[in-house]
Amino acid sequence: MVTAGREPELGPLLGWLRAGRAAAERIDFPVGTALPDGRLDLCKQQLGPDGARLVAEALRPRAADGTPGPVRHLLLGTDGLGDEGAAAVTARVLVADVSTLYLGCNGITTGGACRIADQLRASPQAVRALWLKRNPLGDAAGDLVRAASELRTLDLVQTGLTPAALAELTDALLATDRPPLERLYLGGNPLGPEGAEQVARLVAAGAVGELYLSAAGLGDRGTGALTAALRSAPYGRLTRLSVASSGIGPTALAELVTAAAGAGVELLDLGRVRAAAHLGAPDNRLDETAATAIGSALSGAAHRLRHLVLSNTGLRSRAAHRLLDAAPAAATATRYVLGKGVATTVRRRLDALSAHLPPPALPADVAAVISVHRTAPPTAS
Repeated sequence: MVTAGREPELGPLLGWLRAGRAAAERIDFPVGTALPDGRLDLCKQQLGPDGARLVAEALRPRAADGTPGPVRHLLLGTDGLGDEGAAAVTARVLVADVSTLYLGCNGITTGGACRIADQLRASPQAVRALWLKRNPLGDAAGDLVRAASELRTLDLVQTGLTPAALAELTDALLATDRPPLERLYLGGNPLGPEGAEQVARLVAAGAVGELYLSAAGLGDRGTGALTAALRSAPYGRLTRLSVASSGIGPTALAELVTAAAGAGVELLDLGRVRAAAHLGAPDNRLDETAATAIGSALSGAAHRLRHLVLSNTGLRSRAAHRLLDAAPAAATATRYVLGKGVATTVRRRLDALSAHLPPPALPADVAAVISVHRTAPPTAS
């Protein structure tokens, strides 16, 4: 139920939802915030399952003339929804023209995920971005993918995904009747080398455009499988890859960077995720020999790797100099993100060589879940 004594606070929000008028500017209600881009941010508003149901029932469906409702992106993170609230919300958003559904940190179990899948199956093209991080979903991921065939973004960070469940998810994503996924978040799950073999199948098939695998225990062996997949992947299909906090050694890291550049990857994150200490996820490690190999690979041929995160990999000034030695000769500039331990002069000289590069663009599906109520924006986990 809604936290005691707060039911009346929902009144203004529910009235606005029932009226169906889009927010021309930011509207702060006693509970939640509506934004002009179609976000309804109800994160950390203590809705509970009953409050979520009231909100869901007030969502205005698409008008008969095709005019969409005022809410395109519904953010319900950390609201105590549980399985009941999540199922009620999902059932309603399918007729309310909501394309983004954020349900992170709500205690949704395998049973709740199966109920969500059943709802999505009735209208598989409705929800395009589904964010489920930090819910104990277990092995339900494959069912979700089969139910929502038009998903562009799927977030399964820290959901208890196992290698066996990932194998089922991979089979579902590789089905011949579904389009490739634009981005897949798998970080913080105990995937290990066995799980990396399944991810490698996705990469080799070109079944995903952005892949976030941080703190998943890949190690050198799992990274080797990913590197091999990149060598045979369709060029330019995988554009962003994160394997931060994966306990990868110098040689395996250098080989991964080389393969990623050869596969047309544009952004590669080898650094550290914010939750690394909490998850017990070890840093990746670079040394001078690996830095020399990376510098040589990125200066030897044209590529698309414009953004390379090397912070918190143990890189020091001497090794960073090897990158600087090679960078002026590169046909394609790369922005190196370096951490502490590298001399300011080295960082500045490398930065100058990539100063003309724009920062990585924020994907629309990610911008749609930026919350004014959560403490931090979503990360590439």
